[in-house]
Amino acid sequence: MSAAGQVLTVEQFLELSGPRCAVLGSPIEHSLSPQLHTVGYSALELQMDYVRVEAGESRDIRRLLGESDDEVRGFSVTMPGKQAALELADLTTARAQEIGSANTLVPQGDGQWLADNTDVDGVSRCLEYLYGGDTSALQGAHAVIIGNGGTARPAVAALAAAGVTHVTVLARSERALNLQAVVETLGMEFSWSRFEDTDVAQTCSTAAAVISTIPAHAAEELAEGLCAAAGIVDVIYDPYPTPLLTAAREKGVPHADGLRMLAGQAEEQFRLFTGRPAPEGLMLDTVLRAKGQA
Repeated sequence: MSAAGQVLTVEQFLELSGPRCAVLGSPIEHSLSPQLHTVGYSALELQMDYVRVEAGESRDIRRLLGESDDEVRGFSVTMPGKQAALELADLTTARAQEIGSANTLVPQGDGQWLADNTDVDGVSRCLEYLYGGDTSALQGAHAVIIGNGGTARPAVAALAAAGVTHVTVLARSERALNLQAVVETLGMEFSWSRFEDTDVAQTCSTAAAVISTIPAHAAEELAEGLCAAAGIVDVIYDPYPTPLLTAAREKGVPHADGLRMLAGQAEEQFRLFTGRPAPEGLMLDTVLRAKGQA
C-alpha cells in the first residue's frame, strides 16, 4: 500500500489491508512515529506498514478497536486520546492503570485489546543514560518533576521503578496535587511547591534527577536553579535542543533529551507490536536525523 506518510481518516484506515499499525491523535500530521517504526520494519525485513490516523475522539478509538481486522498489530496513541485508550481497552497493564492513561493499544488475538503506557520506558531510558546504564544512584533518592501535565505521570512511574523514594513536584498551581495519588500509590513520599514560592536551586540541589515536562520557554526561566541537580531530563524536543538542555551542557550537568524518550517509548511499542526488539540505537539515530542532529 502507499499510505505511509499520509494522514488517514478512521474510515480510510479500516479499508486498508495487510499487516499494519498506526499512530492515533489530533492533530497527527507532525508525528515522528511513522519514521521510527518503519525504519525498524525495514531493518528487520518485516512486511508491515505504519500510518498516521486522525483519531482524537473516544468514538474514533472505540470504532478502531471494534472494527479493525486481525492484521492490525497495534496502535500508538498520542494526545488527546490517551485517557480514552485506557478506558476503552479490555485489559490494562498495572502501570497504565496507576498512571491513568495509555499510549499503546495491543490486540490480544481474541477480540480484546491491552492498554499499556510505554512513555514510562522512554523516561527510564533517559534516566539510564544520565547514569551510564547504572541507576543505582537513584535507589532511595530524591527526584524533582517540573510540571503536572500528562507526561509527568509516566515520569513518576519511571522514578518509582528506578527506586526513588521521594518526589517533589514544582508547578504553577495546586493542580500539582493531582499527582499525589500516583506518587503515593507507587510507594513514594510526595511534596510540592509553586515555582515562585520556592528556592528552585535549593530544592534541586538534593535531587538525583530533575525531569522537566513543561514548555521550553517556561523551563528556560528556571534553568539556573534546575541545573543544581545531579542530572537533567527534559522531555521536550521542540525546539531542539531546549534552552534547559543547553544550560545543562554548558554547566557540565549530565542530561537527556526528549528525543531519547521518544525513541525509548517507540522501541517498546515496536516490541509489543511485532514480537521482536527494535535494532539497538536505530530509532534514536532516526529522530536525531529528523532534527538535523546526526
